[in-house]
Amino acid sequence: MKRVSVMVMIIFSTCFLFLGCTKDSKEIDDQVYSLVIGCDKGIHNKIRLTIQFPVYKASGGGGSQSNRSTSSNAETNNGNTLFETVEAPSILEGINLLNGATTRRISLVHTKSIIISEAVSREGVQDFLEPIARFRETRRIMQVIICRGSAEEFIKNNNTLIGESTAKAMELASTQANYSGFFPEQSFQEFYSGMISPYKQPYAVYAGLNEFKRLEPLDKKGALPIGSDEFYPSMLKTEYNMLPGEMPRNGNRKLEFMGTAIFNGNKMVGYLNPYETRYLLMVTGKFQRGFFTIEDEKSKKHAIVFDFRLGRRPKITAYFKDNIPIINVKLNIEADVGAIQSRIPYERLDKIEELNMSIEHLVQKGVSDVIRKTQEEYNTDIFGFGKKVARNFYTVTEFEEYNWLKHYKDAKINVEVDANVRRTGIMSKSSQIRNNENTIISGGN
Repeated sequence: MKRVSVMVMIIFSTCFLFLGCTKDSKEIDDQVYSLVIGCDKGIHNKIRLTIQFPVYKASGGGGSQSNRSTSSNAETNNGNTLFETVEAPSILEGINLLNGATTRRISLVHTKSIIISEAVSREGVQDFLEPIARFRETRRIMQVIICRGSAEEFIKNNNTLIGESTAKAMELASTQANYSGFFPEQSFQEFYSGMISPYKQPYAVYAGLNEFKRLEPLDKKGALPIGSDEFYPSMLKTEYNMLPGEMPRNGNRKLEFMGTAIFNGNKMVGYLNPYETRYLLMVTGKFQRGFFTIEDEKSKKHAIVFDFRLGRRPKITAYFKDNIPIINVKLNIEADVGAIQSRIPYERLDKIEELNMSIEHLVQKGVSDVIRKTQEEYNTDIFGFGKKVARNFYTVTEFEEYNWLKHYKDAKINVEVDANVRRTGIMSKSSQIRNNENTIISGGN
């Protein structure tokens, strides 16, 4: 009986270990979960905070509740989300203030993105991000986005036109970087660690609103205006510097993620356009794939389209010579042919090498130009070369005293590219085009 009594006591004592904490327990619908946090400079206070959150659906999934509020502080983006704006001395106190204007407590555990206006970023984001980094509710995987113009206006236009879930739309929008490379995926953890790291500097997604004013409209007869036959091969021309919100397009969703915002510490100092961003991602090993348009050297008015991807991770080595850091970057690029407009049979084995050389020249020049830009204009190591340079020092203290971030501009960086065209699509030969007079219109031997 004594043994039984002891076992019963142990079992009852163990049960208490599996009990939840009732003090902090909350029902799911007792809170409202923010999707986006927006930060602008305040007029009456330091921070102008905007929170976007979902509208709860009626019980049984019978559609979202109608928003009939006429308050100037809450407006409807679509049938699924609302937003609230308040000015406060800090982000966390701003959320506290908004709790007094909503029927549920605002929680940050499911926040997808933090939007910071460029005006705030140019002056420094430390005061805005410090509470987020320390607060236990925030997730380190949320995206950091720097927007041109107002973060509040950006969030007002953050709607989904495909599907009903704004949260899912935001997650999918961030993954579009894997298919184009026109902007990076940058989590809060990566961004914040970059601000305090002696090895690298942070960068973030660059975004903006497109007012659809750059694309020429149809004339009165419904015909398109006559355009130029010139194209920008892989956008290497310096005069073509497209910013977020400047894409020549028409549509419904105004948001555009295009390019990279570059930081020096906690301040934004510049940006990379979407085509330069691709070369940044190649060096950091984050480039997944993307289509590149290259001018056909044998037929200047025609283009060759490739689908690029990294064949393997970049190989980066660093050493010192005469007290000057030397960094060697070796990239391996694989490509599939997407189109050959001139119909020249580059698919032949004796001509594949010509395509490989064109790709190698393109990527080598593009990567070298972007690295030179970050050295000469901004002196910011967003590539993380400092991690390789640090291996030449015996201790972390010795490396920190050297101050790599200051000496980044002095480094000599060599870029080598090895390209391989792996596939030619579902066509093994570019056939000649003929008219009814049996005249060859395009094609070559």
